Amino acid sequence: MGIFSRVAASATAIPRLIQSYMFGRLFGVSVSFESVPAPSGENNGYGGSPWFPVRRALRKLNPGPQDVFVDLGSGEGIVLLIAGRLPFKHVIGVDIDEKLDRTAKENIRRAAGRLRAREVTSVAASVLDWPVPDNLSVVYMFNPFTGNTFRGGVERIFDSYDRKPRELRILYGYPAEHDWLLSTGRVVVESVSGFFWPTRSGWWQRGHVLVTYRVVPPGAGGSASSEPDSLTRRSRALHYWSAPNGFRLIRKQTDEGVYYFSPSFEPRA
Repeated sequence: MGIFSRVAASATAIPRLIQSYMFGRLFGVSVSFESVPAPSGENNGYGGSPWFPVRRALRKLNPGPQDVFVDLGSGEGIVLLIAGRLPFKHVIGVDIDEKLDRTAKENIRRAAGRLRAREVTSVAASVLDWPVPDNLSVVYMFNPFTGNTFRGGVERIFDSYDRKPRELRILYGYPAEHDWLLSTGRVVVESVSGFFWPTRSGWWQRGHVLVTYRVVPPGAGGSASSEPDSLTRRSRALHYWSAPNGFRLIRKQTDEGVYYFSPSFEPRA
């Protein structure tokens, strides 16, 4: 790893350590916010989601006692605890890794007295097998899988919406399948925020984003063609991510054998 890469890694490590310390003190658990190497196939490695950006995005949804939340690829349960501090009816974690699921269950047990949600649970299952509840209202994903696994899992979410139309949103960090999602005509982009704290200049063009999509009936979604309504960073980000933009993630490996994802954009056609 070159000197500039090491400096950048150190710059992001300090906020991560601060979040890890504060998170542990608040919830009474031990979490690292570190990444687990990516396995083979379409299931990506686990990485702890950043606390402050996720909390801010969830609070904007103003969840109530009838809302049901799921984190697909929930790992050790960081986001389950973040969501559990809000008044959801049920917070659910789904992860295919049984070891991570056991850690999440233990973290939920230890943090139980600090949570507001009526129920917080974790289950070890594939997204392609997990039965999507028809009262689900918020789906969270931190780039847990790609390709046919992502598309199959999301199609099952759309099927649930079609069985029972309702307010249903998808929060997607590092949205590697953004262009495909828009191509389905089943989502519209509601908001875009920086996925890391503190944000860097031009964050929305680097791919370090958390995009909130609203699920809509067939054919009602897709790309937006309107111009930004102002020159603020928020409106520029929303405009940039309301249309296909060629975003993708390239899996790379350091000299130490650690996998990571490098954001990249392909030019729009």
